[in-house]
Amino acid sequence: MMKTPNERLSINAYLVFFLVHTAQIGLGIVGVQRVIFVEARQDAWIAVLLSGLWIHLVVFVICQTLKLSEHDNIFSLHTFVYGRVFGWIANAAVVVYFLMAYTSILLGYVEMALTWMYPDFPLWGGALILVILTVYALYGGGFRLVAGVSFLTFFMAIWVVVVVFQPLKYAEWIHLLPIFEATPKQMMNGVLKTSYTMLGFEVLYIIYPFVKEKERVHRYAQIGVMLTTFLVAAVTVIAIAFFSPKQLDVTIWASLSMFTIVKFSFIERFEYIVIPLWLLVILPNLLMFMWAMTRGGKALFRIKQKYGLFLFACLSFAVAIIFEKRATINEFIDQVGWYGFWLSFVYPFFLYVFVRMKTWAKGSTK
Repeated sequence: MMKTPNERLSINAYLVFFLVHTAQIGLGIVGVQRVIFVEARQDAWIAVLLSGLWIHLVVFVICQTLKLSEHDNIFSLHTFVYGRVFGWIANAAVVVYFLMAYTSILLGYVEMALTWMYPDFPLWGGALILVILTVYALYGGGFRLVAGVSFLTFFMAIWVVVVVFQPLKYAEWIHLLPIFEATPKQMMNGVLKTSYTMLGFEVLYIIYPFVKEKERVHRYAQIGVMLTTFLVAAVTVIAIAFFSPKQLDVTIWASLSMFTIVKFSFIERFEYIVIPLWLLVILPNLLMFMWAMTRGGKALFRIKQKYGLFLFACLSFAVAIIFEKRATINEFIDQVGWYGFWLSFVYPFFLYVFVRMKTWAKGSTK
């Protein structure tokens, strides 16, 4: 069992809202509309709502699991349930997931920035800049810095949401009809494709020990998920109404493309403001997943987090420079979404059952 953090490292429960929401809202929302639309067509927004409802249930299960025993994070839970050897393997799988999630966000943002603004800049250079930024921010900062960045970036970037609604004046609402035309299989595929964008709530397994008022964690986590579901559903509806079906089928970054119609007297290309600003949106993602990796490294190898920070930063950069073409990056992101779906959307139910059984068995032997 890992030691409970002291008061100096703990945060107030209301910050869980910002941590969960900013961990979910990242790169995926920029282009998720096309991905879901390809599967569920005009019912894509329903797939988002179904995914959100499922996540609300998963968050409830995660919080109940963490309350069942004194083991209040996923690493100690795995050791408690599976034993030292198999628990180590399960923990390693979680760390690999965080590594993949971090690298996918890294690659996705760099590719977007290079495509729209710096086409001649090498991908490895952009990846290196973000890795160095992550290390610089976390070294000596720790979890409270992650919470602070999530809080600040939320308010610094939330105004972009208002701008997203500007394309509504060009909306063709007929594009949303007919409703409920997607088959159950198409709807399920839409939910699966939504999973990558909605991932991030699983950080509850890591941050739970650091929250002072643990009885309020569930409430604030649910509010964070609710806001995420609303925003993803809203931008999906707007994209379906704004683009024709044929356009949306081929528009890779739908949200970013909608920003091209936004005009101000002092700037002609508003997307040139949004892309650098989007770094503030993904920064909490990068910091959270890297910090989670260092916690995993501490559980796996008994190394200090500052050493794990450099180790996982190097690993992430090494994985990132393997990819050069968009097709391979997209394939990698799809794999992360699939991995994350099973680990975050499905596995918590099994873990809850295992923990309850283990707790009951341990109690009955006393």
